[in-house]
Amino acid sequence: MPGSAPSAPSRRMPRPLWLSQAGRLSNISPMVAMGVLALLVLFVPVALATQGLVEPVADHLSPVSLAILDHVRHGQSFYPAAIDALRENDRALRPALVAVPLPALTVTLAVLPLFMGRLLMVALSLAVMASWLRRIAPVMSHRGPVLLAAILLAAGLYPLIDRAMVAVPEAWAGLLIALSLVQRRPEGSLSAIALGLAAMILSPRALPYGMVMLALAWRAKVRQETIGWMIALAVALLVLAAHAHALHDLVGAADPAMGSPIAILSPGRWVASLASIHAVGFLPMALVVPLTALAALGWANWRQALARRAGATILAYALAALLTGAPVMMLGLSPLFFLGVVFAPDAVRELIAAARDRRRITVTRVVR
Repeated sequence: MPGSAPSAPSRRMPRPLWLSQAGRLSNISPMVAMGVLALLVLFVPVALATQGLVEPVADHLSPVSLAILDHVRHGQSFYPAAIDALRENDRALRPALVAVPLPALTVTLAVLPLFMGRLLMVALSLAVMASWLRRIAPVMSHRGPVLLAAILLAAGLYPLIDRAMVAVPEAWAGLLIALSLVQRRPEGSLSAIALGLAAMILSPRALPYGMVMLALAWRAKVRQETIGWMIALAVALLVLAAHAHALHDLVGAADPAMGSPIAILSPGRWVASLASIHAVGFLPMALVVPLTALAALGWANWRQALARRAGATILAYALAALLTGAPVMMLGLSPLFFLGVVFAPDAVRELIAAARDRRRITVTRVVR
């Protein structure tokens, strides 16, 4: 019986450069690949053209946090101390639930020796670095990329362990989120959930992380993990409700209020704000902007469940920072974002290979 069967030769994949396996971009169509390349090329000049002055994230957060801690160390109760510190620094007090930090970190640090907070933060950072390198090393083809990963992790963690950041709850939450991500494994997620809950108790800005993890666990149909994240979010919301109740009579209509919650950042200012809380901020923006594009591409390419979760978390905080203009949201992605540069060489190579692919369908006639 005569017939015809179309067959298309599979794309010839280049050998991975640094990764031990092909990435996600190896299977995209030429049209999509060319579109991604065009976006990357367009992003660089747009970001460079929309630069603007931004207040460094540490300069925005640390004065108030240090003032609150100082008041509490000298015997003042947390909530009056927080209100006084915000007023001293000419900060908005409404909505109080957003303006006033949660008390857990400040109350804990107030009873510890001065050096102990910094020591604990350094230990947490070292745990983050060691855990991520342990997961990255097996998927790299040689030691060079692992060394680069260590440098990039150190560059993301170093600004967070600065003496001025020890009192900032969001800095601790960012470190706990980074550790929670890497602790999650298919065989068990209890430690990851516990670390995520700790982050949410320290700062409500960690709530988006818990929501992302809940959504991913529900989508993957992992019942125990889904229930775990639901319980963690419920506990965090109860803590937040108690916080709101404590603030009810302390802030009035006469106190200064924040502006609109929507304050969209330009691409250039977004990159500058991210760089201000990362060691790449010492580099000129002409280098930081391409590195930002490469880091995002690298995270999109790495074919691992860990990369999917980290990428979703980074995307959530990146969009939150972009849409609200809140510098505090940068702490949710700054420790890990530029680690994506390690995965970028393979991503660029696979993207170019996909864009240049010119496979043709051949028709083979079979006669029986």
